Amino acid sequence: MQKNDSVQRQLQAEYEKEEELLQEMLQRVAELEKVTNEKKSNEKKRNRYKHRYVSVSNHFFWRVTKPVRALLSLFRSSERQQTKQLQEDNARLREQLESAHKQLRMAQKHATTDPDPDPDPDKLRNRLKMIKEDGEMLDYLDDLIKKRQMYDQNYRTALKQTAILFSDDKLAARHKVYQKLLTGLKIEEVPEIMLRSRSDRSEDTVSLQQIASFRACLTMQSRIRQLETFRPAWALDHKANAYTFIDALGIRRPWVTAEPFSHTAVPQKEGIVIKPVHGAGSRGVYIIPAFNHIQDVKRSSMLDHWDELEASMQEDLATERVEDDQWVAEEVFYENKEQLKPARDLKFYCFYGKVALILEIQRFPEVKYCWWTVDGERIHTGKYEGKLFEGDGFSNDDVTLAATISSEIPAPFIRIDFLKTDKGLVFGEFAAKPGNYDEFDQPTDRQLGDDFLEAQGRLITDLLNGKTFRNFKASMERGDRDEV
Repeated sequence: MQKNDSVQRQLQAEYEKEEELLQEMLQRVAELEKVTNEKKSNEKKRNRYKHRYVSVSNHFFWRVTKPVRALLSLFRSSERQQTKQLQEDNARLREQLESAHKQLRMAQKHATTDPDPDPDPDKLRNRLKMIKEDGEMLDYLDDLIKKRQMYDQNYRTALKQTAILFSDDKLAARHKVYQKLLTGLKIEEVPEIMLRSRSDRSEDTVSLQQIASFRACLTMQSRIRQLETFRPAWALDHKANAYTFIDALGIRRPWVTAEPFSHTAVPQKEGIVIKPVHGAGSRGVYIIPAFNHIQDVKRSSMLDHWDELEASMQEDLATERVEDDQWVAEEVFYENKEQLKPARDLKFYCFYGKVALILEIQRFPEVKYCWWTVDGERIHTGKYEGKLFEGDGFSNDDVTLAATISSEIPAPFIRIDFLKTDKGLVFGEFAAKPGNYDEFDQPTDRQLGDDFLEAQGRLITDLLNGKTFRNFKASMERGDRDEV
């Protein structure tokens, strides 16, 4: 026991030392950035003054007035004392100005400690940038989080006491107040007293629809994954597992090279797509219909030569848009092959046998998005609001295919991505955690949250009734054997 305590103390000491070093590192980085910026600014000024001096000294008037300037210098000695005094006064004023500037900067930084309820994004960004430059971000966050926690606790206490006050009121009045309270509570803040029921009737319990959240569900799934618990949807994030599973279902997919290659060893072949082995959000994806017609999907730009492709891939690695120099080539599909128009994306948000939302994406000449309900109605979800277009839609068979695939996966949610080609749907990939899922507006987040919870219930029922998910299990077993 004493040995364990000693180890624990050593670990705590190491942790505290690491925190101190991290704080010091942030301050040093901020100081380095500051010095670097000042050096660049001074270098620009020096070059500007040098250029002016050269221009003036080479001017005809400057040369012919040299005797006059020499004569004037004789009268300057009497002015030197006055100049010296002025310089001293100027230095003192500069110190005062610098002190005032520091006080103003401190006031501007502290202004973000209590954020405006409706802040100007640019002003807030600039203030946070000041804090980062001064190496004070961790201290600032400690203070901000402490105040946030204090405010949240006060609000939770007030809202809970309100719920208690109405707990014995008539059903209609109680539910009216409870529904209003739920709009100000997060799911983990709902007091148990609001969930109590005096009978088994559903109408006797306040509806919790307002606190259902797709964001919360996916975030908790990510936490479960961190605990090293097997998650079927995440297993299909691995391209090899996904293709093995799709092949077992007999769904068309692109062919793909067996082994990865570096950016300097890309197979020079037309009619392929280059993708990073580990990537997301179309970063590092290039469509090559022809050698003089290479499409950079992420940047929505065209490359005319092969060396431009290699340079762009090198930039992806240098800027860490792509982490590893490992790439694969896939078969390319078109919406219109004669026009070399690449296939659009259709992304189906699937909840164990049910499609709830569909995203259509046009990649060229610029990236545009269209959100659909399963009934074919265009809707707004809060995402990509400035980049929407009227898409072409999908068929009932497309929805049925996506729903059927998701019913073969023992997971409450998975996004299934297809290419909409001139030959029909072609499978692309699975996504257990769609990018920027936190950007959905509140109505969409709540609806998808309910879809997730309902799917979870259907999945548990099927598992209890003995559903085996034969194709999924066989695909995972084969993937394990291939890795060995």
